[in-house]
Amino acid sequence: MLPVEALAKFQCVCKGWKNIIRDPTFIKDHFQIQAAKGKDYLLYVSLDRTIERAFTLLCDETFDQVLEFKIPSEFRDMSFIIIGSCNGVLCFTDAISFGSTVYLCNPSIRKYRTVINPMFDGVELSSRGNVDFALGFGYYEQTNDYLIIRIAILSDEEDEATIKIEVYSMVANSWKNLEVDDFPWERIELKSEVVMRDSVHWKADYRDGDECISVILAYGMGEEAFRQIGLPNYKVDGEDLVEHIGVYKGNLAMFVFHQSDHFSWHKNCHLWVMNEYGVVSSWTKLYTVVIDAGVVTPIMFTNNDEIIFEDGECDLTVCHFESNTISYLGVEDQGYLNFMTYNGSLVMLED
Repeated sequence: MLPVEALAKFQCVCKGWKNIIRDPTFIKDHFQIQAAKGKDYLLYVSLDRTIERAFTLLCDETFDQVLEFKIPSEFRDMSFIIIGSCNGVLCFTDAISFGSTVYLCNPSIRKYRTVINPMFDGVELSSRGNVDFALGFGYYEQTNDYLIIRIAILSDEEDEATIKIEVYSMVANSWKNLEVDDFPWERIELKSEVVMRDSVHWKADYRDGDECISVILAYGMGEEAFRQIGLPNYKVDGEDLVEHIGVYKGNLAMFVFHQSDHFSWHKNCHLWVMNEYGVVSSWTKLYTVVIDAGVVTPIMFTNNDEIIFEDGECDLTVCHFESNTISYLGVEDQGYLNFMTYNGSLVMLED
């Protein structure tokens, strides 16, 4: 099977080849064959806003640089926040105007789409002021569609909040409003960290009267509904713990740590895994790892049963849970780094 870059070029050979290469079934089958080879990459975007700025691919085993995709000039000055990566398609927004405008791109074939802004009472939400967004991005296989979930929290002068939920379909190239009778969740993570079981997941708080309970908020792309998943009893390991959710060996997982401040840190960190999805009693503390320099910012779980994080000495560090070993990524930490697991695809992003 030819690589993505070569197939994309072959579209110009003749109309028949172009139609085959753009066929949704061919695109899906090609991606699945490529993914089955087990060759994954880590993609990141640095904060260095130069003419040479690029999406960079690293081998997810050695962390050596493999490939670069130049970023078009219109995006070069952007403070990227990548919301998610699914089947070679990235969803991103600008940190300065987070969530007001969202973009899709396929860096392997240099295709980009600016997602149209939905309207609220005839006005773009981003122009209303006092609005906060949480974003999620996922692929729903049943309809072969890529979805952006945007949760908008609008505050008025009395500090009363109105929740507006919108879902964008890449196939339809349009937004639709999701009507919900009750939305008791707040302090939702800015961007989703986990997509699995046809659901997009965020950390959030559930408001129960005067009490706030930490939960995982999940949006089911098939049923178009929200639900919550309870967390394990991780507080037995200490006070003021911080959680980071991800996927470990195909299961929903949570990395728990004491956040370091570059001056003092706690060494013990814990990995909890949900053995049966959605069943709170199946959470199991699988590993306790010792990280001498502590954890400041967790970045992502990899497909090789590791977690990447910034430690208390400002190094980008990789911890392998099973062996309890530490290695260093060799990528300069420039503040906010976007890391995603990535595999190239032929998804065209045509309007």
